Amino acid sequence: MNKAQQNRIIVASSLFILLIAASFIFGATVFIVGLVAILTSFIVEILASKARKETFDWTTFWITPLVITLLTTPTIINQVWMIAVATAFGVFFAKSIWGGQDKNVFNPATVGLIFIALAFPIFVNSFMDPLTMIATPVTPATIFKNNPTEIYNTLSLWQLLMGRYAGGIGTTFKLGILILGGLLMVLRISDWKIPFTFLGTYFVFSLVNFAFKGFGMNSFIYATYSILLGHLLFAVMFVATDPQTAPLYTKGKIIYGVLLGFITWIIQNIWIFNPLAPNTEGIIYSVTFMNAVVGLIDVWTVPKIKNVPQIEEVLE
Repeated sequence: MNKAQQNRIIVASSLFILLIAASFIFGATVFIVGLVAILTSFIVEILASKARKETFDWTTFWITPLVITLLTTPTIINQVWMIAVATAFGVFFAKSIWGGQDKNVFNPATVGLIFIALAFPIFVNSFMDPLTMIATPVTPATIFKNNPTEIYNTLSLWQLLMGRYAGGIGTTFKLGILILGGLLMVLRISDWKIPFTFLGTYFVFSLVNFAFKGFGMNSFIYATYSILLGHLLFAVMFVATDPQTAPLYTKGKIIYGVLLGFITWIIQNIWIFNPLAPNTEGIIYSVTFMNAVVGLIDVWTVPKIKNVPQIEEVLE
């Protein structure tokens, strides 16, 4: 087993731990959602590997379906076929047709999620409150955009960290996301530069937003809540850091993280112009957009090699 395979197993294990935690928050049905996604990914991956006449690598089909599962709503169990559609679409169109593992340009999970978000918005935007087990189209992230003091007064920082509120299957348990995401950085499976520059940029722009609007609460608390609500933290730790779709070089990773933070903030805060805009999960779109320009970032940030001898000097 090579290093890349070991890393994929560790990442998949981290995601599965978050799925187990989600089962305590939203119920055991989350395992059914995960199973459907994993089986769909396995079928598409093995058929694609046979079509390419390659040896099937059993470590390649776990991460994408688990990410898709954790980023979807618990109520999707009522339309569980949508998970199969999202997984099949993402794995095939964003991975398999590019040549398979480590050859894709776009993150398969975000591509699959964007497809079902555009095709079936009503089902995707229905969430479950873990305290009442009642489905709701409104999450704290949505309310926070227009009335942050309401969320600040009803949800403590500890409740946000423990995930006791309506949201995605695996994106509400922020404490687990921070611990596991930090572990991946310590093990150097993911690069710390992207999460730190992303979160730093988003935090700064949240402070700017607060300065212009003013919400009757501490500016740093407002910026902290902005980061902890929604899918943002999970996607930063487990999607934006995908080594295949992220830049290769240090400067490029910093530029990538800063632009991701800025674009995500723009998408999620477009309500400056339209208060009714429901773009609370802009990171899914911003990651896909930035994937498209990673090649340019790599070209711009190729390290310069100094004191390279000329061919004549070598021949002498």
